[in-house]
Amino acid sequence: MIIYVENKAFPFRTFVTLVEPTDKIARVRAHLLHSLHEIGREDHQFRLRFKGQYLRDAFYLEDYDIGENAVVKMVPMSKRNDSVYDLKSLTSSTTLNLDLGPGQTEDVKSALYRELKGFCFREKLISDFSGLMYMHFLASCLTLLTTYWYSFSWTFPLFLIGVIFCPQFTRIGGYVGNYTHWKYVFCVVYAVGALATLGVSLYFSSVQWMSIVNHGCKDWVFVDACSHKHVFTAIFFSFNSLLLLGAAIIVAILFFNFRLQIGDYIEKFLVQERDIEDVMKAARNGKLKEKRTAAYELAAMAASGDDNKFRIVAEDGLEVLLSLALSSDDSTQEHAVEAIEELLIIPSIQDNFVEMGGVKTLTALLRSENSKVMQEAASALYTIVSESDEHNEHKSSNQSAVVADHGIDDLAYASHQGTIYCICIDDLAYASHQGTIYCQRTVASIFLELAFNRDIRAQLASRNIPAQAMTHLCRSNDPETQRYALQTLELLAIESSDMICAQEELLDILLELPLKTMDEKLYLIAGKILLYYAENKATCKQLVENPSLKESLTIFARTQNAVLQKVVAKVIFCTTEHKRIKSKAKQVRLDKVLGYIRDNAADREAWDMADQGLQAMNCDDDNLSTLPTLSTLEKLNKMGSKEQFGSKTSLGSDVKPSGSSSD
Repeated sequence: MIIYVENKAFPFRTFVTLVEPTDKIARVRAHLLHSLHEIGREDHQFRLRFKGQYLRDAFYLEDYDIGENAVVKMVPMSKRNDSVYDLKSLTSSTTLNLDLGPGQTEDVKSALYRELKGFCFREKLISDFSGLMYMHFLASCLTLLTTYWYSFSWTFPLFLIGVIFCPQFTRIGGYVGNYTHWKYVFCVVYAVGALATLGVSLYFSSVQWMSIVNHGCKDWVFVDACSHKHVFTAIFFSFNSLLLLGAAIIVAILFFNFRLQIGDYIEKFLVQERDIEDVMKAARNGKLKEKRTAAYELAAMAASGDDNKFRIVAEDGLEVLLSLALSSDDSTQEHAVEAIEELLIIPSIQDNFVEMGGVKTLTALLRSENSKVMQEAASALYTIVSESDEHNEHKSSNQSAVVADHGIDDLAYASHQGTIYCICIDDLAYASHQGTIYCQRTVASIFLELAFNRDIRAQLASRNIPAQAMTHLCRSNDPETQRYALQTLELLAIESSDMICAQEELLDILLELPLKTMDEKLYLIAGKILLYYAENKATCKQLVENPSLKESLTIFARTQNAVLQKVVAKVIFCTTEHKRIKSKAKQVRLDKVLGYIRDNAADREAWDMADQGLQAMNCDDDNLSTLPTLSTLEKLNKMGSKEQFGSKTSLGSDVKPSGSSSD
């Protein structure tokens, strides 16, 4: 398949690479190194990014869902130099020689030159073979002048096979022609044909030379068996044997040379790790470029296997990475946080990281101006707070470490800042947009995980900042981010419904939600949160006065979801508990919504609740006390008690509930 690679350092050039889905990212980088060599920039050190995510050399294209005609970004290792280049590129050509990174390692360069040498050798062999084909054509014609003129019937077809089916190749352009995919078949067929013809030529040559020797050619008189034609035949087939032998040898060498592909030598050096002690030494005491390279290598090592993760930790790698994560160099920060994220996959490493206070560094990085650093830090924090059940005994303490000090404030900042990046940084286009959405989703997931812990949920509900952050994330264009934020708000409402009702913007968001999305899962969560507004007299009045109320509740009711219809009926029923609010509810014709539910009820309970709501809506206020006791609340409670109302089961969340130890 074909993928395209763009780089702001080369604004007028797009690199085109031909790869397979099963190729490693290192193979793509090898293709790009060959392309950069052609323009004299093989020292340009870079990373690849797709949809806001940096690609790791040891992973495969299919791991990142990189398909046909995908556009991948080539990001220089040095952001500082890259920005300098952007200024200069406005008035310069693509041939400007500006080093944007610390340069490729000697091993990679040596592998690159070794591959280039192999491809140059292939090009020369094919050129030599083409020259032999001209001689082969002449030889085929000369067979008609020999005593074995009929050998033309197999020498000429062999010549045609060599001319037509021989693949054409140049180091810069690669293979050309219609039969390049048959190159191995060609080598085998031509080699067999050439060796067979060689055997026949040797036989003809031997017979003729023996005949000439037996005749003796007395007095150099060329007659009978020593005629000019017989002598020519013997000499011709001798030289023709050498010609066929040379062609067969070239084709045999080409057969093995064709197996060399771009990246065969480079790939292993791009993926391999340097000695851990050397990397750590550079990370601790090296200069800026050396630390940047060391951080990159540590990230690659951590991603390539669990053994490397433990090796890094054994060399005090966590302390080193935390120091690099606070570097003033953006690239060093990104690679260091990426390495930390990889290391935290191992629970034992995660516990060690929390004990040494590394969580404070990650929460501090949520305030980074670099959206990539913020995203990686959020991912690492999510790994800490969402630890698997088998290590659940550590989960509560890890979550507490995240919210300690200013953790909640930092998470709230990230939730706001992520949206700001989405709105303001237009020139980053789709890739950066997706990366920022991922950061928002991750932050929302962290809050949700924290909210499932009863003690931490109480802390979150005691402050207004978390609710404001979730309200902000509810405006995201990502449905998953919205779902996590709404689930978190519902859980916080269990602890403090007044705090939720104090979020005036949230009410508008909940009522605008069905006008912007068709996700029924979001409808259900939004409807449940609206219940808290309906049950509070002050906010119930705001609810009824909202111009979107009737339309939104109608959309909820039309979903034919039994639970959601009951929620809508309960919301409207709450508006009948106060005289003025009930009067306003009648004016906006909420009874029409109840009528629709009754006529199109998903189950008997929904019909019953809608019918009782209509009775309450249409009865006189003075006679309200004479009505039989309504069972709406009891029937609604059948869906779950209030303590369970915000549980993950009722939310329909994909995340498994926390164990009892977290509560």
